Amino acid sequence: MWPTVHLPGTGVTISSYHLFHVVAWFTFLIVGLALTRSRPHLKPHWWWLGGGLAFCDTVGARLAFQAVWGRQGTGFSAAPALFAALSVAYVVARKVRAYPFLDAWAVAFSAASVFEKVACFMAGCCFGRMTDSPMGVALHSAQGDPTRWLPLPLYESSFHLATAVTLGLLYAHGRLKGRLLMVLGVVYGSWRLLIEVARAGRKSPFMDGPLTAVQVVCLLTVAFSVAYLASGRSHGRRALNATG
Repeated sequence: MWPTVHLPGTGVTISSYHLFHVVAWFTFLIVGLALTRSRPHLKPHWWWLGGGLAFCDTVGARLAFQAVWGRQGTGFSAAPALFAALSVAYVVARKVRAYPFLDAWAVAFSAASVFEKVACFMAGCCFGRMTDSPMGVALHSAQGDPTRWLPLPLYESSFHLATAVTLGLLYAHGRLKGRLLMVLGVVYGSWRLLIEVARAGRKSPFMDGPLTAVQVVCLLTVAFSVAYLASGRSHGRRALNATG
């Protein structure tokens, strides 16, 4: 959808999609460091986690993938589930205590996702269904195709911006300590569950059922997060007391 730069003889493509992913991970790192600046012992964790995820998701892995396989495309696609899994693995392996690191993680993830979804928009992927609405975007207008599509990436970017601001305010005022990650699980899981209905392209039903695999993951995420939040405030107290 947007101009790309091809490096001759390498099979590597650099596009605005890659550049906005770089911005996304820098945002993740900067927001995380800023929120926990009063706890300098957490600084190395942000650098290791932010830097590692940035390498896996952006320039390093993408360009290496394209150089090896000679693919004229964007390389790997980022998935929130993979991002969360890698983060959890790091937190468990390094024994990082829950608060305030994971609370700040929730804010940083939402802030980074604002730009990650802009990257999807720039690449012309993850769009919604065809529409006659003035809000639609003609993805292939340069090829003479006037078909308009719902710009779901921009809707999702706006959603993540509102979520990041809300979670950031809760963090700043000391609300829901130790539980912001689960709040994000409920909010984002519910949003993605609903927005998936409007997504274009071939669906992948889970076990030949009415839901896609993504929707099933969202349901499980929401269920787990709600159960955690409903289990009592003791979780927040224990997470807070564990950090001193």
